[in-house]
Amino acid sequence: MSFIEVNSDSDFPIQNLPYGIFSTKDNAKHRIGVAIGTKILDLSIIKHLFDGAQMKDKQNVFEETTLNKFMSLGKSAWKETRQRLQELLSDSCKILKDNNDLRKQ
Repeated sequence: MSFIEVNSDSDFPIQNLPYGIFSTKDNAKHRIGVAIGTKILDLSIIKHLFDGAQMKDKQNVFEETTLNKFMSLGKSAWKETRQRLQELLSDSCKILKDNNDLRKQ
């Protein structure tokens, strides 16, 4: 279960975190994010939290304007990233849940 409220009929619960490229009115730069419920988590802001064996030296892929470099890392990197995202977004993990500065971004 995620600390981010997600409707039960949502296509994007914590078990299904699709990657995509997005921008906002306030920041026109295209960047990588994942959808959870009706929100988007900007991976460029939390890239430093991807510190596992596969991603610790490749965190800058989340600064890219396309998914190409991230996708070229392969299945083990994707799996590690998804597991870390699910951990960070879980109700029991305080890293994002209790960090108001990160959550505002």
